Amino acid sequence: MPEQHAGHAHDGRGSHEHDHPHPHAETAPVLHLPTDGRLLTPADVRNKVFATVRVREGYDMAQVDGFLDQVEATLELILRENTELKRRPARSPADGSAPQIIALAQEAADRAVAMAKEQAGDIIADARDRAEATRREALTYGGRIREGLQDQIHRLRALLTELEKRTAHAADLGPPTGPAPDTRPSGDVR
Repeated sequence: MPEQHAGHAHDGRGSHEHDHPHPHAETAPVLHLPTDGRLLTPADVRNKVFATVRVREGYDMAQVDGFLDQVEATLELILRENTELKRRPARSPADGSAPQIIALAQEAADRAVAMAKEQAGDIIADARDRAEATRREALTYGGRIREGLQDQIHRLRALLTELEKRTAHAADLGPPTGPAPDTRPSGDVR
């Protein structure tokens, strides 16, 4: 089975900040393994938790890209080792287990690739679900704010109309009649 590139899927909504070399290129790609030098295990992939961000919807894309880079590096290393094992002659020609070992290694590599793809799909689906829920929540909140503002505008217009009516009514009545108000300052006695 030919080795396939297990890179990130691009759906046109974003771009990846760095390109991955094609696995069939003449030079071997540079692998960036975790800082502790160990390869990822299925449990690492299954239990990976990404931080959510508050500025925009979804997960921190740098964390997701970094983790997918680690998964990709692990899978590339496993597939490369598997290919090398297939090319090596069996050490013990009398021992018929070499083809079985190669077959088991291929099965393990195929399972690891399938599991990584499935888990990556689950992570992406979960991120999309969370983004959609956040979008719906924002629309609902925005709708409530809009309704509240429209209600306030309606009440202010009603108050303005009432004030205009009272002003017009007061103008129709004319100036008040009766004794003139005392306009002398209170401390001025005569």
